[in-house]
Amino acid sequence: MLDNGNQGCGLQAGAAWQELQVCAIAYSATAPGGGLLWPLSAQLQQLGYPVLVLDASQTESAATPGLRDLLAEPAWQATGMGPRPTQASVATLPAALGLRQLGGLEPLLAYARGYAVVIVHAPVEQLTPLLQGHAMRPLLPLDMQPRGMVRSYRQIKHLALHAGLSCIVAAATEAHEPFARRHADTLMASLARCAQRHLRMQPLCTRTDPGSAQDMRRLALLLLAHAVTLTPGLAATPPARFAPAPVFSQPAWSL
Repeated sequence: MLDNGNQGCGLQAGAAWQELQVCAIAYSATAPGGGLLWPLSAQLQQLGYPVLVLDASQTESAATPGLRDLLAEPAWQATGMGPRPTQASVATLPAALGLRQLGGLEPLLAYARGYAVVIVHAPVEQLTPLLQGHAMRPLLPLDMQPRGMVRSYRQIKHLALHAGLSCIVAAATEAHEPFARRHADTLMASLARCAQRHLRMQPLCTRTDPGSAQDMRRLALLLLAHAVTLTPGLAATPPARFAPAPVFSQPAWSL
């Protein structure tokens, strides 16, 4: 949990948010995404959105209660449970077990009152049943480990086949790492071409420096633009359409 509060959070902490923006960030052991998750959450908080992270990389237990325990209580009591926006700039709950019980995104409206944005951080296999029927783009941290392109493509394919969704592929590289930046560009170029060829679907690809506040804010706004808006009594609202992914010139990667 991030402990630094901010003025926007303080002003809005007591507000009863009528809409809930739900974003998704994929998690895997070789591309855990924590290097993007927390800077993105902090940027959204600085923009004035109280943020709750449901983190499936962490499992609920007696010592660390989380989403499973929240769902065990009546929804009308939910506002008294869990971290509050007034206590931390970004609240986080272990959610590995609770997300399996959730059954969809809509129940979050009752259990996340007081927050404006919920970020679901989970493996794509756990995300797909939750995201089915929603027009959104999950963020997929690029796997830059050996054979990482194969694993990243399988994640893109899983989202496409099981949820009908494209995604945002984000490569986290430092500005002072020119080799890593070129490597990321090559990987994303091949992934985009391969997804277009085999899935008829092209992910949005972007490279970002986790140490750059400007880069993180740009990525946070991109993620928010492709979130799902949940409104009490209404169906989920699709996100605004964003510019298409750039067409890369590198040779396509074939399976």
